[in-house]
Amino acid sequence: MPLRVHDTRRREKVDFTTQSPGRVSMYVCGVTVYDHCHLGHARCYIAFDLIHRWLEASGYDVDYVQNFTDIDDKIILRSIESGEDWRDIVDRNIATYFEDMDALNILRADHYPRCTEYVDSMIHIIDDLVQKEHAYVADDGVYFHVDSAPEKYGQLTGQSIDAVRQGAGGRVNETGGGKRDHKDFALWKQAKPGEPVWPSPWGEGRPGWHIECTAMSLDHFGASFDIHGGGHDLRFPHHEAEIFQSECHTGHAPLAGYWLHNGFVNIDGEKMSKSLGNFWTIRDIVQK
Repeated sequence: MPLRVHDTRRREKVDFTTQSPGRVSMYVCGVTVYDHCHLGHARCYIAFDLIHRWLEASGYDVDYVQNFTDIDDKIILRSIESGEDWRDIVDRNIATYFEDMDALNILRADHYPRCTEYVDSMIHIIDDLVQKEHAYVADDGVYFHVDSAPEKYGQLTGQSIDAVRQGAGGRVNETGGGKRDHKDFALWKQAKPGEPVWPSPWGEGRPGWHIECTAMSLDHFGASFDIHGGGHDLRFPHHEAEIFQSECHTGHAPLAGYWLHNGFVNIDGEKMSKSLGNFWTIRDIVQK
C-alpha cells in the first residue's frame, strides 16, 4: 500500500513517490536552541519520527536532515539577559534537546547541521540573489525583493501577502530602515553592538532567519529534495521565503516534492508556545 500524504503545496492528499528510486531525502526544520523543548516540539518531531520509521520499514534508504538554529534574536536576547555567552547557551540546549528526544525514543536524524557552520554558503547565495536582482542592499542589511518573483508567492498558503501577514507571529515587519516594501524580508542584518557578527561584502553582520535553511538544504541535497517538513506555523513566512530564495538562486522548481506540516498542541484554544507562557517542557512531563 503506497504512502499517502497531505501536501501543503498541492492542498490535498497525494501518493508519495521519490525523486530517486528507493531513496528519500527529508529536511525538517529544527529548534532554535535558546531554551528547553516543550510539548509542541515533541509533537512535531514525533510526527516526523513516524514518517521516518514508516519509510525505513518500507525499505527506503532515508537521508534525514534536521537543523539547529544556533543564531537568532531569541538566543541573543537570552545571552544579554543572562550574561552567558551565546555559544554556551546553544551548546547546553543542543545537549538537552538530544536528551529529550532520547527520552521520547525518537530516532536520530542522519545530520544535525548548525546554521553558523554555513555562513559562507549563505553569503554566496545572497550575493547571487543580489546579482540576479532578486535582492537589494540597504543601509541596514540585504533584503529579498519579493516583487521580483511574484509568481512564487503563496504556494503554501494560497493567500495574499496582506492576509497572511496578520498571522506571521511578528516575523514580518512594516517598512523601515532600508526596506522598500513590507513584503520583503532580511537576508543579511547589519551588525548591532553586542551581537555576534561575521564579515561579508556588505559589512559585518549576521544572516537572516530564512536564508539559513536554504543554505543547509542546498548543501545536503542540492536544488531539490523529496520532503520538507516542519510545524504549521512555519508555512509563512519561513517556508514561503525558502521557496523564493532557493528557486530564484538555483533556477530549479520545485524546491521540495512534498511539503508536510504538523498541527499544534493547543492549550485553552491557543497554540502552546514559550512566548505565550502556556507550555510544559518535555523534561517536566517525563520527570512526572
